[in-house]
Amino acid sequence: MSDFQKLLDQALEKVNLTPVDDTPEMEEYDIDAEVRDLVISARSAANLTQKQLAQRSGVSQANISKIENGNYQPSLSTLKRIAGALGKRLVVSFEDPEV
Repeated sequence: MSDFQKLLDQALEKVNLTPVDDTPEMEEYDIDAEVRDLVISARSAANLTQKQLAQRSGVSQANISKIENGNYQPSLSTLKRIAGALGKRLVVSFEDPEV
């Protein structure tokens, strides 16, 4: 083995080849929790009971309860009916993640 090769081997032994992950960690986004919180807060702000919201929206009170308890993932059409009953417009958008 040449002296040059020995020098290269010695230099490479000092190099750290461990990959570095420098991307910031993002919290897992829970869309179901956000929908649940939005339905609860909008209903409360409108001073409506679950039963009243159900009557206005045509969504059963049982399903309103399941949405608010996180036991049911409503479709966009269901959310649109709930929004309309609350005098709101449903808006869906894609946004950059918060870092």
